[in-house]
Amino acid sequence: MTAKTELGPDALDFWIGNWTVSWPGGTGKNQIRRILNDQVVEEVFECHGDDGSLYGRSHSVLDAADGRWKQTWVDSSGAYLDFVGTLVDGRISFQRAAAGDQGVRQRMVWLDVRDDSFRWEWQRSTDDGASWQVSWPLDYRRVGRPG
Repeated sequence: MTAKTELGPDALDFWIGNWTVSWPGGTGKNQIRRILNDQVVEEVFECHGDDGSLYGRSHSVLDAADGRWKQTWVDSSGAYLDFVGTLVDGRISFQRAAAGDQGVRQRMVWLDVRDDSFRWEWQRSTDDGASWQVSWPLDYRRVGRPG
């Protein structure tokens, strides 16, 4: 069982807004907003790269039942991923155990967060979280002003 983190209801506020994303081999856009009485953070993701296009959606919520952030991701490849929020270097991260792979974990982290930019990384661990390798780095740039 994952330990409860002390992440409050504003843990994802830095992410709210419209963003362009880029990485070696592709570009995209991401729209993040609060919905359902501001209780849910909704993500609408679209990217186009050397490997084709990917369209995805996530919903993140601070679960009233256990006080932990949780996220569900679905996308145009048929993927369904479920995550639990945790702290990584003082900021929210979402992690999960990879289905069917003993000791393999996946996580997303936000790095170098500023008002108009940050780096997002999809990371993978094959030693149950002792060390992490970057699988997909994205550079985010805000489109317009926050708000």
